[in-house]
Amino acid sequence: LGDELKCSTPRARRTGSTTHWKDVYTGLAEMRSPADGLVQEKCDYDLVTPLALLFYYAVLYAPHFPPGSDLLLKAASVYHSFLTWPVPYCNIFRELLTFISDELKAPGISFQRLVRTEQGLPVKNYQSSTVTVLLLNRSEVQSEFLSIAEKLSASEPPQHATLVLLLEHLYQANFGTRCDLDSLHHLLKSKTLEELSEIYASAADAQEIAAASSDPVLARERLQSVLRDIAGAASFPAIAGEAQPRKLHTIPIPAARCYAFSWDQDNFGKQRRSRVPP
Repeated sequence: LGDELKCSTPRARRTGSTTHWKDVYTGLAEMRSPADGLVQEKCDYDLVTPLALLFYYAVLYAPHFPPGSDLLLKAASVYHSFLTWPVPYCNIFRELLTFISDELKAPGISFQRLVRTEQGLPVKNYQSSTVTVLLLNRSEVQSEFLSIAEKLSASEPPQHATLVLLLEHLYQANFGTRCDLDSLHHLLKSKTLEELSEIYASAADAQEIAAASSDPVLARERLQSVLRDIAGAASFPAIAGEAQPRKLHTIPIPAARCYAFSWDQDNFGKQRRSRVPP
């Protein structure tokens, strides 16, 4: 792992290609300002955003960063120099640096926030949610696209399955192969929705508290301690003291909850209120 860890995005997995983490931020490092602080005359601005997004999704999909990995710290040092670039590029890297800071303090928190937001799963004081709405004019939309949109709108993952996925991801992101993910999966599936909701609320709250801390090392230590306590109370499989000879699992991001409405029907607001959870 570490510098040799490979990242793969959904597109990469479909095409069978992978990208070395080191190559992602090295490509950006070659485009940053030189040591004298002057922006290079020949900068390919068009490549900045795609490379930044590639790094973001690579980290988002990463199962676990080993304790000795300094990838995120190296990336932060490289990306900090882009803050001197013009808008909107400096804004992109300001957000990316915040993203890295959160991941250093609470591993996996960006994945957790994204899934919670897209699935409408509020956690105590963290109530944000995103609703994906497709407004369709049936006379202008191809039948194949319309069929896919209707299927997306009609289906949504059960909340029980989503909570199982989130807890698996949270524990693997923080403990890596020290956590027996297969055993944890079977145990979580046996829990009721109410039990899972209580367990996840406590774990997610601990993760948000860690992300709000100022010291990354202390934040991670406290978060792992709380997660161990939660695991013990919920009779999770024991978390080993050292890495075990197991494989890490790439946990996919579930499709966002989606709602499709016909453009020619004046019922968008009424139907949305009746279908979208508060």
